[in-house]
Amino acid sequence: MKKVYFLCLLMAAAFSTQDLHAQESRTKFNPGTISVEEMVGDKRQFLQLMVNKVFVENKKIGLLSISSYAAGNKANQVDNEFQNTTLIYHHLFKGISINSGAGFTSIEGLKNFVGLQYMYQSKTLSLIYMPSYYFINNHKISNFALIEYMPALNKNWSVYSRLQLHYNHDLENKSHFRSYAYSRLGFTYKYFSFGIAHNFDRYDADKNTKNNYGVFLKITM
Repeated sequence: MKKVYFLCLLMAAAFSTQDLHAQESRTKFNPGTISVEEMVGDKRQFLQLMVNKVFVENKKIGLLSISSYAAGNKANQVDNEFQNTTLIYHHLFKGISINSGAGFTSIEGLKNFVGLQYMYQSKTLSLIYMPSYYFINNHKISNFALIEYMPALNKNWSVYSRLQLHYNHDLENKSHFRSYAYSRLGFTYKYFSFGIAHNFDRYDADKNTKNNYGVFLKITM
């Protein structure tokens, strides 16, 4: 999982360098999206809702919330899972912010955290990277990265690709706690994205693995 995480950062750096040299691109801080995605897989169904909105424009204070639900295709509650991360951030400069919020999972309950945040947006590339420190009860550190690359094909159509990574490390037990790698590849037509999907989830120190292959539909507003 660590190799995948570092690969993500390398991809982000490469795409960012290309975009910074493109004529139409420039670094900007302009979040303001709501997206909902459903994935139907061979093992599980997966739903993700993401809200990213600046609500005090002059002070650049915003809200970021990412919620996901997963349920097995068979009637087995062990496969059911809920995750949510909700935070308030204050933009400092060039896409860098400080944040504070709480994460909730169906296994661990509610945990508070503080951290940093980097956002980059252009016409073809979107990047969010968040390192965080959880300081309630068991102390943990986590890294979250989301990269969307959407080169245009024409006025209405573009290629859609996404890599979403998360790694949560238990500091007290010095072991892996929770990680995932979600990938998407398809097309975007106006506000709709669709294509093939893969969710790779790992749990606990034993790194128990769940693979889920399927198709997705995403709406961005």
